[in-house]
Amino acid sequence: MSLRMRIFALLLMVCGLGFGQNDVQLRLKTLEVRGLPYFYNNDIEQTIQDWLKNENESTSIFYGRLQYYGDRIDRVSVKYGLPWFVKYIPAGSSGYEPRYRDESGASGMWPLSYTMGKKYNLRQTALFDERRDPDKSTEAACLYLRDLYVIYGDWLKVITAFRIGPIRLNQVIHGLGGDLDFAHIYEALEPEERLPVIQFYAAVTVLHHAQQYGIRPQAVEQLDAVGVVSIPMVVPFAILNDKVGVGLSELRNLNPEFRADAVPFLGEPCTFKLPQKFASIYNSKKDSLPLWINNKPLVSMRIAKVDTVVVADGDSALSVTISGDDRSVTDSAGVTPPVPKTIIGSPADTKVWVYYRVKSGDAVYTLSDIFDCTPEQLKKWNHLQSNQLKVGASLKFYVPTKRKAYYLKLNSLTIAQKRNIAGND
Repeated sequence: MSLRMRIFALLLMVCGLGFGQNDVQLRLKTLEVRGLPYFYNNDIEQTIQDWLKNENESTSIFYGRLQYYGDRIDRVSVKYGLPWFVKYIPAGSSGYEPRYRDESGASGMWPLSYTMGKKYNLRQTALFDERRDPDKSTEAACLYLRDLYVIYGDWLKVITAFRIGPIRLNQVIHGLGGDLDFAHIYEALEPEERLPVIQFYAAVTVLHHAQQYGIRPQAVEQLDAVGVVSIPMVVPFAILNDKVGVGLSELRNLNPEFRADAVPFLGEPCTFKLPQKFASIYNSKKDSLPLWINNKPLVSMRIAKVDTVVVADGDSALSVTISGDDRSVTDSAGVTPPVPKTIIGSPADTKVWVYYRVKSGDAVYTLSDIFDCTPEQLKKWNHLQSNQLKVGASLKFYVPTKRKAYYLKLNSLTIAQKRNIAGND
């Protein structure tokens, strides 16, 4: 950018001038001066307009959470030499909600997959998940971002790889013959794979200039919290609510790493947070907690619903059981307003990737028949240059979300069963 354009962009930023679509581009130009890579297209423009509608006060909520968590993220990002704008990465994914979980199982404010959490030493069990701890997950996320930047040296690719994974991004680059131009990479991505960049640029444009856009933050309740040590057993939140007087919402907000409404026992007493005014009450009564817990009917402990979650780890899977009376509060994305709508179609039209392990006897035409796609689509999705398949290789298929379970079951069919399905199509 020329010096003249830089000065003009800075003046626009100071004056808060707006010129519709040009306003977005000029705001991004002002941020380019501060190191943000310039990237703009109609997808970003449309999503920014959706953020500015502030439906259900969602943008105001995210702005309030940014003010609450922003300084904490800044301290960690500076520690690892990351730029100022990384604090906007979680905005478009989770809305800065620590208890967020998406359909793939990625969890936390950032959010991180099970594998990434494990790689960066975040403890994850059935009842306890440090991906949901704002401070520990931020530490892990910043380390991951630093490592990705070492690989790519380009923040557009880093932001994309952070959500879709470096393996998938590398597949796209390989399919382009090694072309590293991000504009070309963007066009080669599937629609939902473009969202990390789209939502990031919408978030940084709107939230960084929220005051100029007239968006007010919805403040996050700040509690003076103190860490206390639990007794050597699982302590349901209902007991703490009943005997100590602390509210369930306060316990959930202060301890998002607990996946159920209970303080877990992890082989040793667990430290958890209480509002400061309740800490002394807890300490005066904690010796009586085992008696109250043992005498409490199971249903009133608020540990009534059981849900099984399977998280992938390489070629194996870990099955864990989560107990809790209200997953919509403690273990799902329902605790945060939806990120402003994007270019993806209606829920009935959405699609997801499913994966299939190639077996002996499989062929491109048979698999394309049973996965209801064309051989050309199969080869394009998996960057195949011929019809040859390697036994044990992993293939992916883009299928309707509502039929995901059906397509996943195809992994367990025999060759004869698959050929029978293909013959009947």
